[in-house]
Amino acid sequence: MNLLAHLYLSANHPIPVQAGNLLADFLRRTGAHIPDDAFAAGVRLHRSIDAYADAHAATRAARRLIPPPRRRLAGIIVDVAYDYFLTHQWEKFSPDPLADFVEKRLADIHAYLRGNSAPLHDLLTHVIRGRWLLSYGSARGLKLTFQRMASRAPVAAGLLGAERDIAAQLAPLQRCFEDFFPDLLTRFPPNTPEIIRDQTCDSTRENSSK
Repeated sequence: MNLLAHLYLSANHPIPVQAGNLLADFLRRTGAHIPDDAFAAGVRLHRSIDAYADAHAATRAARRLIPPPRRRLAGIIVDVAYDYFLTHQWEKFSPDPLADFVEKRLADIHAYLRGNSAPLHDLLTHVIRGRWLLSYGSARGLKLTFQRMASRAPVAAGLLGAERDIAAQLAPLQRCFEDFFPDLLTRFPPNTPEIIRDQTCDSTRENSSK
């Protein structure tokens, strides 16, 4: 659920790829369809990023920092914590102010979705109005984020109060982020959209052969 990181990693890709990478986790919950091959390439990028993050030693160490009973939800908590640290270190990774970066890219994705996917368009409307991607950098924002997540399903109710776990382990979690994020940028450079164009072409070939 580290939405800010996903948006950052596809910032220079075509808008449909950005949309797929940002919103991949919401497809099943909203019942949305994949509108085109470029969006599908973004979904594949999202899943590749998640798989890489899950396997990284720093992320595994970060998850062990979350104590029971919330450790079973540690993957989600660490994702949100990583967006917290990305927010606070934003100037290291982008020359654009965070608010400007988020506003421009979400507006472009919103306009693309208006004609392609009503459920995701409506969801992104809530994301923009609620300033989700700009809220991760404060204790209040983290609390609201976990409250929102906890309301989605009974199994997620354990996320209530997870901001306290982040606060209690802030320094070691930050070290995990700083070990992980440079490796992530090396594996998925945000300035190389050619990788995704290749994936989009592969998807087109696969669909045409069916």
